[in-house]
Amino acid sequence: MKVLIFGVSGNSGRELAKHYLEKGATVFGVGRREKLEGLNDVNYIKGDITNRLLFEKLPVDFDLVINFAGVQPSILSESENTNLYATLREYVNVNMLGVYNLIEWVSKSSIKTYIYATTHRDYENYWSNGEKLLNNLPPAINYHGDHSMYAISKEVGKMMGDYVLPLQGVRCFNVRLPMIFMVPESPFYLANGKKRIMPFLKIIKDAIEGKDLEIWGDPTMPRDYVYITNLVNIIDKCEVSDLKGGTFSVGTGEGATTEYFIKTIADVFSTGTERNFIYKPEKHTYKSAVYDVNEQKELLGYEPILLRTMLEMMKEKMYVEDYFSKWGW
Repeated sequence: MKVLIFGVSGNSGRELAKHYLEKGATVFGVGRREKLEGLNDVNYIKGDITNRLLFEKLPVDFDLVINFAGVQPSILSESENTNLYATLREYVNVNMLGVYNLIEWVSKSSIKTYIYATTHRDYENYWSNGEKLLNNLPPAINYHGDHSMYAISKEVGKMMGDYVLPLQGVRCFNVRLPMIFMVPESPFYLANGKKRIMPFLKIIKDAIEGKDLEIWGDPTMPRDYVYITNLVNIIDKCEVSDLKGGTFSVGTGEGATTEYFIKTIADVFSTGTERNFIYKPEKHTYKSAVYDVNEQKELLGYEPILLRTMLEMMKEKMYVEDYFSKWGW
């Protein structure tokens, strides 16, 4: 099997590369970094999907192409709040024009299957209705947030693939991603261009240090907490399926509440010290959604990893691979 991963240098791309290497596949990867550290068995090509010359360098006989390439608010050095038009143009250039370059190349090549990682921000206006969301609802983008153009650009990328690729017999799958939890190489992300520790890692750090933990917003608000293994499994199952394509949300259907999330972190990462939980209903918390995964189970044989198991797996990885030293904790 021969696999090409665009955006291989990102956290999710790296995990997919490891997965397919373990399956014995020949893995190629494209990214904008100079080098791909720690994945020596990946045939790495530095390149930018906005440059059409990139695609002249690539082989065309892949069984599977996975597209994680794109820009989002958490990796941009500017934001709509700090530089509106430069940020909007970045979304258009990369997530629309760049993705079209990629789709055109796939459609002209002897590639069997294309899988596109899109965002659940296309569903944001559904998030407050409390229902488990199906895979193929009409887009419901929030046009009043800082992710609006990001969501628009990703939806355009999805629609282009759904139209162009089947014309040439390429199977086209889309995987809709909420926040994907994993043990990252770096514990930081960018907010308005400024480096900050990932909030869930800050909570874990506080739990390990025996600090009191705050529960923000509505403690009963449910959401899916999705582990990277769930994403890997859905992509793998799409590729081996007999389906001609489709769109699948990467969810769990569990609907864990904010309170359960915080208290389970305390339980899993506890150092034996009793702690208090401080409720902060006035604090903003990240709204999200719960996804109906029955179709994923029936069509793909998908079995999601749920919250507690996710945290236990993360803890084991953090300690076995000594991520605390890597992060300077």
